[in-house]
Amino acid sequence: MEIREIIYIKAIADFGNLTKASEFLHISQPSLSQSLRNTESKLGVDLFIRSKRGMQLTEHGKRFIEDSQQLVSNYHDFIGKIDQYKNQGITRHIGLYKLSYTTPINNIVMKFMAHHSEDNYMIKVESISDLERMLIEDKLDIAIIKYTPIQKKHDKLVYDILFRERLYVLLSKDHPLGSKKSIKLADLKGNRLISSAPQEYPHKMTEYILKQAGVDLDIQTQTNYENLSMIFDLVRQGFGITFASEYVCDYFKGDDVVKVALEKVYDYEVCAVRKEKDDKNNQLVDFLKTELI
Repeated sequence: MEIREIIYIKAIADFGNLTKASEFLHISQPSLSQSLRNTESKLGVDLFIRSKRGMQLTEHGKRFIEDSQQLVSNYHDFIGKIDQYKNQGITRHIGLYKLSYTTPINNIVMKFMAHHSEDNYMIKVESISDLERMLIEDKLDIAIIKYTPIQKKHDKLVYDILFRERLYVLLSKDHPLGSKKSIKLADLKGNRLISSAPQEYPHKMTEYILKQAGVDLDIQTQTNYENLSMIFDLVRQGFGITFASEYVCDYFKGDDVVKVALEKVYDYEVCAVRKEKDDKNNQLVDFLKTELI
């Protein structure tokens, strides 16, 4: 799901009317209506009750607005800060992976922009595959991308590892294993798994580590990884366990969910990726490395 779709839903909810929402968003009403139908189809639920009085949120819709509020707020804050640095100068095209806001990366990028405010910046927040494609097609100067150990890297791109992010298991605080400092994957046998969609990298990472350990967990629920608040709510309510990297855990977990380290270390690599090394992009890479120390 794209941030644009979430913003559309929020506008419809705010105005309670497709016409007024479409005028506010500067898109046609049919386009907005089609986007809403597509979003509801992806989620498999109705977000609004349509009536002569307008558009009213369903219970699912209210939950959608509530769970997406922080994401939309972070997005607007980030875009607002980017706009502050627009000035005359070269334009740097920077790509960020979709969950970069859970790490220090976004703030460091904005700090870099403040130090080089003579330049313009175009920021793209996209999927990993889209960021790689845009780099190869020279549509980005540099991208910050998160990789699992099983992902193949392109021979046409250059990678600088900025930091490694450890994988944890997430449990409700009442789970029998929740008080342990570390656990073996074999200890998780018999638990139900809450997973991202099969095509998404967190599911592939989970599948990889469980297969390595010879552990087969029944999948309780699958949802898009961007719907992290729902995944963590399900863990909190004891529906199952899930896996997430360190910054994601700390950003979303709350008081009723605990993260427990795995005895065997599995790391994601967060990399600065570009088509070739040059002075312009070396500045950002060096700045990121310095700030992350």
